[in-house]
Amino acid sequence: MSEPQTDPATTDRRYAEFVRLLSRHHPAILGFVFSLVPNWSDAEDLVQQTSVVLWEKFSEFEPGTDFARWACTVARFKVMNFLRSRSRDRLVFSGDLVEQLADRHEEALPRLEAERKALSGCLQKLPDKDRQPLLDYYAGRETVQAIAGRRGVTIDAVYKVIGRARAALLRCMQGRLAAEGYA
Repeated sequence: MSEPQTDPATTDRRYAEFVRLLSRHHPAILGFVFSLVPNWSDAEDLVQQTSVVLWEKFSEFEPGTDFARWACTVARFKVMNFLRSRSRDRLVFSGDLVEQLADRHEEALPRLEAERKALSGCLQKLPDKDRQPLLDYYAGRETVQAIAGRRGVTIDAVYKVIGRARAALLRCMQGRLAAEGYA
């Protein structure tokens, strides 16, 4: 008995939807795994393994439901198996602790996503002259000294710009989150 043939256009749409959802929620999945596995390299490996399982099981995902929650549930099983395999290592969390941490993180996913969206939107509202030094500094691309040198201003002036930009971001984010019901 042969398997039914899949329409290439349907496969392309399915793949595109998967890539879109995975790309959008990758930071949340990585954050979730890293909150349970304190080693960055292990966390990245587990996220890759999770991504493979997500693709293999994507036909089981119901469109319109919470992809991040589904992905974190799959990641949780990957993490639990990983920790079981390392159970003799003294530096591994107990299974019960990991379960509690995973539960709390999953509960926080909607707020974290709302915060991410608010931050992104609020960053776009900042004038470029304020946004760029903030991004360069916090992304680790430049030191305050380098930013000051490039802009021809004092180090103190850069700290003031970054401080004002952070305060503006905080006010903007608080307003957006309050509008969405997050106090």
